[in-house]
Parts: sequence; C-alpha cells; structure tokens
Amino acid sequence: MAVPHFHLQTFGELRLVDSGGVVVACPERGLLILAYLSISGQRTVSREKLSMLIWPEREKSVAFKNLRSTLWRMRHLAANSGPLTSATEIDVTLGEIACDAAGFEALGSSEEAFRAGLSLWRDTFLAGADVPPGRYADWVGEQRSVFTQKLRAALLAGGERFADRSMLRTACMHLLELDPADTAVRAILERLTGVGLVIGKGSPDGAWLRQGAFAGESPRAPARDAITPPVAPAPRVALLPPAAFGSDPMLHAVSMAVVEDITIGLCALRSMSVVAPYTAERIRDAADKAAFLEKHAVTYALDCRMSDQGLFTQLIFLPSDAIVWAERFSISPVGLLQQRQEIAFHVASAVAEQVETGRIGHLDYVTNPDAYYAYLAGLRNLSNVGLPEIRRARRDFKTALRHKPDFAPALSGIARTYAIEWVLTARGDQELLTVAERHAKEAIESDEELPGAHREFGVVRLYQGDLDGSLAALDRAENLSPHYADVLYSHADTLVHASRPREALDKLGKALSLNPLAPDMYFWSAAGASYFLEEYEDAIGYVQKMKDKSPGDRLLAASWAMLGDQKKARSYKVKALRANPTFDVDKWLAVVPMKEQWQKDLYREGLKRAGF
Repeated sequence: MAVPHFHLQTFGELRLVDSGGVVVACPERGLLILAYLSISGQRTVSREKLSMLIWPEREKSVAFKNLRSTLWRMRHLAANSGPLTSATEIDVTLGEIACDAAGFEALGSSEEAFRAGLSLWRDTFLAGADVPPGRYADWVGEQRSVFTQKLRAALLAGGERFADRSMLRTACMHLLELDPADTAVRAILERLTGVGLVIGKGSPDGAWLRQGAFAGESPRAPARDAITPPVAPAPRVALLPPAAFGSDPMLHAVSMAVVEDITIGLCALRSMSVVAPYTAERIRDAADKAAFLEKHAVTYALDCRMSDQGLFTQLIFLPSDAIVWAERFSISPVGLLQQRQEIAFHVASAVAEQVETGRIGHLDYVTNPDAYYAYLAGLRNLSNVGLPEIRRARRDFKTALRHKPDFAPALSGIARTYAIEWVLTARGDQELLTVAERHAKEAIESDEELPGAHREFGVVRLYQGDLDGSLAALDRAENLSPHYADVLYSHADTLVHASRPREALDKLGKALSLNPLAPDMYFWSAAGASYFLEEYEDAIGYVQKMKDKSPGDRLLAASWAMLGDQKKARSYKVKALRANPTFDVDKWLAVVPMKEQWQKDLYREGLKRAGF
C-alpha cells in the first residue's frame, strides 16, 4: 500500500508535513479538523457537527461560514490519491493521511514502539494547539486519557520483556505523577529499582524502607493512619535537576543520581504527586513562575545545586515562593554509593514531612489561588528596583489582598514596596516608612511565623534609625528560615548601616550562593558594603551586575570620584540628578541611618567630589 503523502503531528506542536518532512501551510482550525477526523474514528462528519465543535462560541451561521472559509483555504492540500479533505453540502470527509497517534495502536509490539510512544505521550496530545472550549476540549481530554491508558497497559504487559530499565522507570514516574495510588505501576517501579520508600506522618524518624532501600536499615511497618476524606488534591512536587557551579563532573553525576533516587522513592507515596523529570526540567528556566504554577499546578519544588562544597537542597513552597526546608550535604569520592543512599533517604524523608505539615498552606493555596498568583506577579516586579516596577508590584500585592484580606505574604510585600520607595526617592519621607511599618506589623499579626514579615519590619526599623531593633527583627527572621536568601540580604544590608560592612559582604556571599540569579537589591547592597570598605572597583563591579543600574548611579558617581576619574563621576552624577532632580546630599545624609559618623563622612566625600 502506498505511503500517504501527508503526515499529521498531533503530539506537542500541531502541524502537517509532507512525505519529505516539509511543513505544509494549513490554518490551525483546519489542523484541528484533521486531528478530529483522523483520531475520532469518524472519517466523515457533518458540517453542522464540525462547525459547532471548532467554533462553539459563534452563532451557527457564522460557524458554518468559518468552516466553509477554512475548507477553501485547505483546497491546495492534495496528492495523487486525491484531496486531503472533500466536502459536500452536508458532510466533510477525510482523505489519505498518516497520523502520529497511530503509534499507540501497537505500543506493546516491541521495545522500540513503546519508546516511541512514550516520547510522543510526554509531548502531550494537542499540547501546542489553541483548543476550542466545550465539546472539542472535552474530546481532547478523553483522548489524552485513552492514550495514557494505552501506555499504561503496554507498560504492564511489557514490563517483564523490555530491557531498557531507564525507559521503564521514566514511564512509571510519569504515570505515578498522574495517579500516585496506582499500585500496579508502583510495583513495577519497585521491582526495577529495589526501592520502596514509605514515609509515615510526622518526623523523618517515622520513615521506613522496604527491601533495605537506601541505607540498609531494617524495615519497620508504619502505623496505619485513619483514613480521612481528601479536602484538596494531593500536592504536586517537582524535583529540579541539579545545577552545577564549578563542581567535579563525577560529583555532579552523583547528585543527578541522588535526585533520581529521591524521585523514585517519593513516587511510592500517595500523599503527593511527583512531577516527572521531563516537566521538572522546565521549571528552572520559567520566567513567569505564576503562569507555570497555574499551568502545571506544581506546589513544591526541590531545588538542588551542586558545587565543590557539596549538594545544597532547598524545598520551596511555590505559591508563596517560600523556602520551607534546606540543607547542605558533603559529597566526597570516598563511599559515594553509601553517601548517595543516605542523602536520598534523608531528603525524601524531609520532603515528605514538610508536605505533610504544610497541608494547611496547600489547602489555603487551593482555596485562594488568585491571591497567590497576584502575589507571585508582585514578586516578579520586585526583582527590579526601579520606581515603576516597585509601584506595579504594590498594585499586584493589593490585588492579592482583595482576594484574601489577611494574606500575610502580600501585606509583607506591600511593606517592602514602601520601604524601597523611601530609598529610591531619597527625600526622607517619613509617611512612607509609617505605612511600611503598619503593613509589616499587620503581616506579623496575620502570621507570626512568616520570616518575610519580620524581615520587612526589620528593614523599616533600619530606615527609622533603630539599628538594634532592626537587627533583632532580622535575627528573628533568619532563625525562622536560615536559608532564606532575601532575609540574609536584608540582614546584610542592616549590617552595612551598622558599620559592619565586612560581615555584611560575608552574609551577602551566602545569600548569593543560595540565589545565584539574585535580584538587583543584592548587588546594590554589596556595592554599598564595598564602598565603605574603600573597595571602590568592587563597588562599581557590583552595580554593573544589576539589570537596572540606574538606582546605583549615585554610588557609581561617588566610587569613580574616589578613584579619581572625574569624567565618569560627573556623567553618573548627571544621570542620577536627571532621575531625581531634587536630591540633596546633606538632606539625604541627615536621614539615612548609619551607626558611625565615618560612614556618612566617606559617602559625603565621594558625592561631593562627584559634583553633587
């Protein structure tokens, strides 16, 4: 039989290609028609049904007109066997065409067929298409379920025959992501890995391992908990692949294996859904966390970073971008296997415990998703320190409060925007600090365990001149979350003002190691610390790392002046005054808090030399 001239790709990007692999022009709604006719089993469908499937939101007459126009635009799609579609006044009929979905009819026939089907399935049926709402969207959902069931059936039938264990593990993890309670798939995964991690409620000490899983400990039967009706979908956990920063390739490979061990172990739990690695890899590069969170419904991310100092892991509650657990593990070439087993056991236990204890937070997110999405949008705007971005962030946080009036992270975020505006405007406006203080206190009243709330209160206290009160609040924030990079940054910034710039730089170095893609504020603070250490070239270098360098123009002018480059100093002075024409050195230094006079004298000298 002749091979069809056209091939329809429906998984991932929806497109039509010819026998030579060249993409053929076809309107997207036309491609959706081809997908339906190819896969539904109905090669002939009435015009009325097709038009209402593809344009459900249109009036019937308009939908008919759109169908007629789309078919006319597809009239060039023909081969020796005839046109790709033919139509009468009543029906539309599909001609000869091949479709990638046909691969699911023989998934279990060979290992290669299963591998190809798994690759397709991971790309998701019609994932890249603008699917019409209503009956067509329902049909797409049904087909995705059908393809999943076919993949599962082929896995169960071929699990014993197929030799590629990595492929089988991948398939198991994907299927368990969709249904953590699938005991048949879990059994295959445990047989493949010899691992069956089960975590009891409470502390990691409640963990037990079947078959001596990670560290060779004796299995203990878990206590049977009372079965309670679910109040929310199981939280979804994504384990991000380790990012390596100058680490030994062998140790980085070990860290990759550790993450795979953790993923496999957590797949055995019914209390959470573990996002398969294929999806998890895309989270790290997601610019818009709120959009990614909404699309993939990921609740927790285990972020791993490998360096020569070891493997650093932190569990992030994505809806509020809060670090709920973090730890660093040393990895040495000696005893790698045992280290891998022990680290995997410890991390998996900690993740399971945090997910269990964080059920209230997860339920709150499920109940108030719009508040969390607005909050994350505000955080995204806060990554820059320009006034327009700060005010946009404030609007986002206020939107979050409209959805949830006592939402502590949003209250804390608003406090931050007013405190930053106080710095940027450099007018000593006490009203800004008063409003910031009020919101920080409200955040603490709403959630006294929120590190960010104590952090913002500490920042306000700093700008109000209460350095001891600021350090006390920031100590409290750091004790609540020792690995929260933003808290470390704010603590360091207060140390700069407390005339302890060397300690500040050390703490900022730790913050940057936790958050390599840091916001501009980190570098701005590091530049200030370097200036007061009279390391002016370093101060300039830190400002140059800022995405928006304009807030650092005054510091650049002062640094270049102290280095004796008057031309550059004057140019940055002009830029700074263009952004803030009313800036006055003496008025600003009269209100900016600095513990020791030498700091004010040094900053005044640089600014005066620059011409302010």
